Parts: sequence; C-alpha cells; structure tokens
Amino acid sequence: MRAMLYATLLCAGLTACDRTNTATLKQVANGGASDIAFDDQSSVQVIAKKALQISSTITSTSPDGTEADLLLTYLLDPGIRSALTASSFVKFEYVTPEKPNQLVARAGIDSELHGSVAVTVSTDETAKLVATVGGLQPGVIDDEEILAAQLPAVLTRETTDLARVQDVSAELIEGSYESMLDDGRRVHRFAVKVTDPTAGPIDELLYDIDDPASLEYSISGLEKNASSHFVAFENDSVDIESPVTVEFDEFPLAVYLVIDTSRSIVESGQVHHLTNAVSNTVIALAQNAHIDYRSFNGAVKRINGLRELDFDADAASATALYYAIDTALTDIENFGSINQDKVVLVFTDGKDLASRNHYNDSFIENAQVHEYIVQRVNQVRNAQKNTFGRQLDVYTIGFYDQNTGINVSEEINKLDSISEAGGTNKSYNNLSETDISNAFAAVVHNIRGVYYLQYSSQQIANNNKLELLVKVNGHEARLQLPTDFKNMTDQE
Repeated sequence: MRAMLYATLLCAGLTACDRTNTATLKQVANGGASDIAFDDQSSVQVIAKKALQISSTITSTSPDGTEADLLLTYLLDPGIRSALTASSFVKFEYVTPEKPNQLVARAGIDSELHGSVAVTVSTDETAKLVATVGGLQPGVIDDEEILAAQLPAVLTRETTDLARVQDVSAELIEGSYESMLDDGRRVHRFAVKVTDPTAGPIDELLYDIDDPASLEYSISGLEKNASSHFVAFENDSVDIESPVTVEFDEFPLAVYLVIDTSRSIVESGQVHHLTNAVSNTVIALAQNAHIDYRSFNGAVKRINGLRELDFDADAASATALYYAIDTALTDIENFGSINQDKVVLVFTDGKDLASRNHYNDSFIENAQVHEYIVQRVNQVRNAQKNTFGRQLDVYTIGFYDQNTGINVSEEINKLDSISEAGGTNKSYNNLSETDISNAFAAVVHNIRGVYYLQYSSQQIANNNKLELLVKVNGHEARLQLPTDFKNMTDQE
C-alpha cells in the first residue's frame, strides 16, 4: 500500500507521466556520472541513480522554533537535457500524513541544471519535502522515479543512539515525587534522570574526568515509546490497565544565545554553518525552552529571533565578547526565572578588544575585563545553585583562523577559563561544521535525560510498594519510589 501511494504521489507531481511509450529506443544518456535508463522496448528498467538530487540547509527559524526557513538546493543529471522544454520546472511540496500536499516552491530549470530556492515550513517532525521535475517532453523518460526525490522537511536532532547504550541507571530527581487521589485512583507523579554510566558525553574533554557523575551519558529518546521503556510495579505486580505516561513541559529550560556577528565571522565563511547549527538547536529546544537572543560586534543587540541576525560587513567592525556575556548574566540575575535551569551559549571567532569601552574607567586594559567576566560567571553560577537550586552552564564555542593574525592558543585559553567557571570545563574550538553541530547538540543532550512521569493506580492505598523499571536496549534499572505519605495531604 505504501509503495502504491508513493508511486501515485510521484506521478501526480509530474506533468509528463508517459503512459503511451512507443516501442522505440528514445535515447541513452551518456557523459559524466550519469547512467539513466530511457524508454525502450524492454520492460526491464535499469536505474543507476536518480536524475534529481536535493539538499536542505536551515538558515533561520521563528523565535519559538515552530517555523524553519530553508534553503533548498537541487541538481539535475546532465542526461536529462534531451527531455527538457522551455517550461520545465522543479517543484517542492510539503507532505504531511492525512493532509493535502502543500506547494512551497517552484523553480524553472536553466542550462546550468541546478539552483536553489528559499522556503519557510512548519517544523513538523513527520513532514517530508518531495521534489519532482515537471514540464518534460512526453515519451522520453520512461521511469518517473528518477525525477523525484524527498527528504525530511526538518531533520530531528537525535542525541542518543539507543542501540549503543551499554548500561542504564535511573535516579529520582530530588523533591519531584508527589501523590494525590483523583477520581478514585491514586496518581503518582515524579521526575527521573536516566543515564548510561559506561559512556561519556559528546565531548569528554568538556567534563571533569575525576568526577564520575560528569561522565554519565544522559539517555534521550525514551519518550517516543514510553510504555516499552518505563514499567511500574506495584506490590511486585504490573497493572496493564495503568501504564506509565510521560509529560515533557514540567520544568522548561532558559537558553541565552550570544552570537558573534562581527565581520570576521563573514570572512571566515562560517555564517551558514553557524546559522544552521543554531537553528537546529532552537528547533530541538523549542518545546522545552525559553530562548533569549542577543548578537554582538562592537556593541550588544537584543533581537527577537534568528531572522534578525545582521552580520557586520564594516571594515571597522569590533568584538565585544565579554560585555555580551555580561549582559546575559545580568539578565539572569535580574529577570531569570527561579523555576528554570539556565544555559548560556556563546559563539565567537574574534579577539575581544572592545569590551573595555563599555566599562568607562573601571578597567585599564581588556585583559582585566576577561578576568572580571570569569569571576562573574562563577559568582552567578554559584548564586543560581545556592539560592534557587538551579543549574547554570556556560558553553563557549570558538572558531579561530590562524591566518588572521590572532594568537589562537591565547584566545582558546581565555575561552577555556570562561567555560571552566561555567561548569563545562573546556571550550569547543577550531571547529568544523560537524563540531559546531555537536557543540549545540551537547546542550540538547544535557536536558533530555530528565523524564517527567505519571502512574495512575487503581489502588488508592498510600503505602503500597511502588517500583519503576527502566529498560533500554536489553539493560534494566529499578527505582523504588518513596510511597510514604505521613507528611503529605491527599487531595480528594
């Protein structure tokens, strides 16, 4: 059924579905890497590759991450030239289950056989983008499937490969357990951290190897099939009518993005890598985080979202990195929620020579501003923990080009000291596109290991033995819940 539906979709997207092919060899493509089969007398079609290839890059998002701005690039095999007409085109459709297809872009095909279009789509994890070629000469190309391609509308960031989990540990989040009576049932609510104690995080250099807890890999992805991973045992029995359910929005995160938009970012060719990585992170965090955006060059600018990023092309561009971090810390102190953990993400590729300008005569040189910011990060982090019981982590992400004349090791050391004060111990540096994505993925990875669970029991007794079994990739962990309500008041 799925194959039939897909074939129907492909043909429906073409204006030249040749159902009346003649018994004549039309043409065989040659040259380049092409090996496309054209219409002939044989009923066997030999397809070495598709004639249409597409790729997608996220350039920006809406502030809340519910929309993504994409740059779609298409490339046609040269062997298709003989089938092209003046009206040939590539079209892109946004396809979601049980909804009509939505046309999001259409582009004419020129002699270069490649191009790109910008579109905006919803960040639905189930959606696909389907591209098809239309407006061709009828009867030339026999197989429509080589004229269609698809990819996920927005790639979902997976930060845990469950198949690679080698052990599992479960820990009840302190103070999270509560119980109440609701419509003749006892409802148990609690939060659990699930980790693999045998594995390290994405980048082990960021964590203190002398602290075993810092190397516990937070296991994500269990919420997608919660019933197979979380099982409640009440008095050593499982009630199949009372499964464990998962809630996601109990304790959202506050993320402060601090983004360098100075001229050097543009000249280093990292703009598209940066925007793609940050956009993916915004989408991944959208359901569980409030995101604060700010950009900086010589000054700091509060923006409403990534669509307002404005990279500096001025020859007199500057970098006020430390002051930008300071503004984020000040906002955390003055306006930060007492109910949220916080993450500060900083991206830069420049040497800070401008922050001192924002402190009048408080500092004689910029190195003193750096020392001040290290102290500020440490103080605010401790205050969050000691006053509110909240976590603050500061990630510094730097890309430095040796050819710019910057003393790379010196700048990396400066970022390292800020990261260490911020609890992540070491900065990400000298990054490729993959490294940038991994740096942002580390933040997602660190917040998705906390599961907020609910178990609704048919038994209303307040002292039953209640255990949670957590299962991942054949490994198990048991956690006993504190079912002692002497100091609790049941709500009827």
